[in-house]
Amino acid sequence: MATATTAQVKVHNRHQVLDHIYRNQGSSKQDIMRALNMSLPTITQNLRDLESDGLIRRGGFLKSTGGRKPQIYTFNNRAAIAIGVRMTARQIILCAVDLRGTCIKRATGRLPYRHAHAYYHRICQLIEQFIGSLGEDSEHVIGVAFCMQGIVSADGRSIAFGDILGNTGLSVDEFARELTVPCTFIHDSDASAMAELWMDPSISDALCIYLEPYMGGAVIIDGRLRQGGTMKNGTIEHMTLVPDGDDCYCGQKGCADVYCSARVLLEHRDETLDEFFNQVRDDEYAHRRIFGVYLDHLALAIKNMCTVLNCDVIVGGKAGQFFTTDDIADLRDRVLRISAFPDDDFTIRKSVCHPDQDVIGSALIYVREFMDSVCGAD
Repeated sequence: MATATTAQVKVHNRHQVLDHIYRNQGSSKQDIMRALNMSLPTITQNLRDLESDGLIRRGGFLKSTGGRKPQIYTFNNRAAIAIGVRMTARQIILCAVDLRGTCIKRATGRLPYRHAHAYYHRICQLIEQFIGSLGEDSEHVIGVAFCMQGIVSADGRSIAFGDILGNTGLSVDEFARELTVPCTFIHDSDASAMAELWMDPSISDALCIYLEPYMGGAVIIDGRLRQGGTMKNGTIEHMTLVPDGDDCYCGQKGCADVYCSARVLLEHRDETLDEFFNQVRDDEYAHRRIFGVYLDHLALAIKNMCTVLNCDVIVGGKAGQFFTTDDIADLRDRVLRISAFPDDDFTIRKSVCHPDQDVIGSALIYVREFMDSVCGAD
C-alpha cells in the first residue's frame, strides 16, 4: 500500500477541517479536535490558512467553562458565488447562488428569445449588469451556468438538439467571448435534479420527472446526477408512449411529451394551471376527466422507465407542484395496476418544487465543483 506524502496529508487535513466547519456551522478548535482526532497545532495552522484564504471567518465566542472563551469559526458562504441563467421564449431569469446553495439575489427581464448574435450580446450585457449589482460579492463570481431547453453536448459547450427554441448548434462561445467568468450549458431537467440532490442529500437512486410546459427527466444514481456519455439519460419525454400518436416537436409521433407535459392540461383552454387544478379540486367533471387521462399516460411512462431503471420516482415541475398527496398515491396505484411485477416498496414522491429550481440547480454546477475542490470530493 502506498504511503501518503507529507503534502497529501496536509491537503487531507485541510479538507477535513474545512468540511467539518461547513457541515457544523459555529465550530471551535476543541470541537474540531474531538471530531477529527487531530492535534491542536495542526488545527490551529489550518484555521489560520483557511481564514487567510477567505474560506472561514471568526464568529464570536462560546460560553466559557472556565478560562478563555473558545473562539467560534464559521464557513464563509460567499467565498464564491455562482450565477444561474434561464432564457425562455419571453424572458430571462438570473439567480446568484452562494456556497450553501441559497439564492442571494434574483432578477428577471422581458426579452423575447431570438437565435441571433444581437440577442446573445444583450444577454451578456444583462448578466454583467447583474454581477455588478452584487457589490463586493461580484469579485467572487466563479461561473455562469445556463439551464437550457434542449440536449446539451457532453462537454457542456453546445446545444446538440434545441428544437423548442430553435437553437440547435448554439455554442457557449457566444457568451464566453463576452463574459469575464467561465460559463457552461446544462439541460434544464438535469439542473432541477441537481437542486433536488442539493436540497435532499438523502436521495440515492431516483428517476426525476419534471412536468414543465415541455416535459423533462433526469437520472440520479448513488447520490449523483448521471447524464450518460451523450447527456441523454432520463429523456423520458421522447419515449414513444402512443405508437403513431400525435406529432412531437422532435419530429416523431406519440412521444411522452405530447401526453404528459404541463401544457397538455391547458390545451384549448384559456386558464392557468392554478385555475385548472382548482377546478379539479372542486370535482368539476371535464377537468377531472382530463386529469385522469393525464395520470394514465404519466403512469404508463413511469411504468416503462421503471422497467429499465428500478428505482423511486420524483415528480415535479410546474404541473407537479400542484399534485396533492392523494394525487401521488393515485398515480402510484395506476402504475402498479399496469406493472408486470407490482412492487409494494415502489415509491413516488413529490419534488421539492423550489422556486427557480432549475436556475439555482444550474448554478450549483459551479458550487459543487468549488466545494469538491476545497473540501475534497465525496
